[in-house]
Parts: sequence; structure tokens; C-alpha cells
Amino acid sequence: MSKTSSRSSCCIAIPRGSSRTPAGFALLEHARIILGNLSKLESELTGYKQGKRGLIRVCANKSAILEALADQLSLFLERHPLVHVDIEEDLSPAIVRAVVENRADIGIFGGNIDGQDLELLSYRSDSLVALVTRDHPLAGRDSVRFRELVDFDFVSLEKGSSIETLCVRAAASLGQHMKVRIRVSSFDALFRVIDAKMGVGVVPLEIVRGRYGIDSLVTVPLDEPWARRELVMGVRDYKSLPPVTKLLVDHLRTPDEARLTTGGVSDRLTVARGRS
Repeated sequence: MSKTSSRSSCCIAIPRGSSRTPAGFALLEHARIILGNLSKLESELTGYKQGKRGLIRVCANKSAILEALADQLSLFLERHPLVHVDIEEDLSPAIVRAVVENRADIGIFGGNIDGQDLELLSYRSDSLVALVTRDHPLAGRDSVRFRELVDFDFVSLEKGSSIETLCVRAAASLGQHMKVRIRVSSFDALFRVIDAKMGVGVVPLEIVRGRYGIDSLVTVPLDEPWARRELVMGVRDYKSLPPVTKLLVDHLRTPDEARLTTGGVSDRLTVARGRS
């Protein structure tokens, strides 16, 4: 809608002389409101078309949110103040379903999870490590193989999570089963239970770094090819994405985008807590 067309199609005829009456003044006021709303509508529609305005639904696993995604989204919203992002946390298999069923525009999940018919784009990678107490028999090791871990009780995230799936497959390849003693729904709970000496865990090193209150725990690098885990973005079709969604995808694919940013965007970033 151009300015010319909007002016020509939105003319309001006011009877001669009526503008001096109370009814005329009321009509003029309503006319100004209508024309102002039409101008605002035109501006907003142009913003959507140019990718400067819109709502983006993101579904991501717990690791992605804690490692980098929150900072990346904060920077994106700072750069694009008219964009709103709704982010939901869930298990990787559920994230895939959400995007396939059009309940999310972008999904971020473990690359070891079947992406079904989604178009998969590279996001980032992280390093999985064994997490044990300082007095654990494996605590002083430079590295550990999974076959040395599998005999211990495990503290695991919820069934079906990307990390648990990797561990279950690794145990199966050794002809063994993981001995999951307890399942938890957050990394904070996982750290606390391991600290209580109820088992060992496998976690991303990036999440342990900078964590306070876990001085009694140590990480041991996992000497396994799958310990370098890929996180991917899944979309239904990149070429068909709305401009604003494509803008966010490109932003997330740019290396080193996650940086500390100023506040002021929390009112446009809605987080729905779920599973990892």
C-alpha cells in the first residue's frame, strides 16, 4: 500500500458547514483517528514485509538455552526492537515434532536426534564430559572412556533427552545398559544429586563452566567420538521462512554472536519452561 493509494482510497467527505457543529467536531476527531490508524497499519505491514517486525516461535532444548541461545536472542532483540520471540524449552524429540506440526518456527536440538523431514542447519557444538565428585575413583583422570563409566550408577536428565540418547546408544554398543538411579528435570538438580553421591553424570562442559556452588564436583573429558556433540536448527523450509524468521536463523548461524548485552528486552522474550 503506497502513500498515494492510501490517500486516494481513504478520503472522508465532511458535509460543508458541519465542522463548526458539535457533531462536526466529533466527525473530524473520528476521521483523524481512522486516518491515523490506517497510517499505523500501513507502517506495520511494511515492517512485517521488510523483516523489521514480527513474532518468532523458537523451541529449544535446555543445553542450547543455557549455553548460548539466551545471549544470542538478547542481542538479536536489541538490534531489532520491533520483533518478539516466544521461546519454549522441551526435549529434543518433542522439539522436532513442534516444528513439523507448525507449533514452532525454529527448533534447536541435538544433532543425534532424528530430524524427520525438517531442513537441518548447523547451529553450534559442545563438549560432553563426565561429572563426578572430587573423591570419586575417576576424578583424577585426564580422560575417561564410557566403558569405564557404565558400571557406575547414573544421574540422568529426562528420558529421551539428547544426552541420555547418546549414552544409551553408547552403552548398547558395549552390550550393556545404563544404570540410571535417578532422573531429574534440570542441570541444577543433576549437579545437586551428583554432589550427594548418588551417581555420575554426563553433561556439556559449557554448562558447568562459571557455575557457582559446585566446587565439590569435577569434570573429566570423555574420550569418545560422540562426546563432541552437534546442536542443529530445524526448520520446515528455509527459503519459505518469513523475512523476520530468516533474519533470526541467519543471526544464530553467525559464529561468536553470543555476547553480553544490555538489558531492556525481557518484555519481548517470552520463555515457556518445559523439558530439555
